[in-house]
Amino acid sequence: MSEDKEIQEIADNVASITLELMEDSIDWQLENYPADGDDYDAVHAEVMFHAIEKMYMSTKREDYEQD
Repeated sequence: MSEDKEIQEIADNVASITLELMEDSIDWQLENYPADGDDYDAVHAEVMFHAIEKMYMSTKREDYEQD
């Protein structure tokens, strides 16, 4: 296996685990949020999006920027 492919596989595993942990963490953080059903799902998705966006913005490399 090439080094790049191995690094990508590790990154895929880290991303998968991180998303699972984020799902649980957001559920915990929204425990007392006044929403349920589709409204809860929408809020959950919005929190997930912004959290990932903040993570990306805090780690992005200039050579990775895409328009």
